[in-house]
Amino acid sequence: MNCAEDKLTILEQKHALRLLSCLYTNGGSKRTYLYDAISKTTTAPMKRVNELIDLGLIEETVQEDAPFSKHVELTGEGRLVAEFIIEIEKILSKMP
Repeated sequence: MNCAEDKLTILEQKHALRLLSCLYTNGGSKRTYLYDAISKTTTAPMKRVNELIDLGLIEETVQEDAPFSKHVELTGEGRLVAEFIIEIEKILSKMP
């Protein structure tokens, strides 16, 4: 059995769950605003966003009026995954 190469591995990486939760709670966002909300550095969140795009949980659009500004939001599948994350957060918040 080899579980190291499955898609869950991406969700185990730093900031992945927080990115999905943040986008679910706050809606779509510019990449830079999202990075600032998640971490003091951009390297790990940037990598996670790219991985979540590749996984099909986040989609990215380029703003026509600002071609260097990229907007990210959850896909339908991303919303479903994020809903589970939010439920887990609720359960954990009730625990001592």
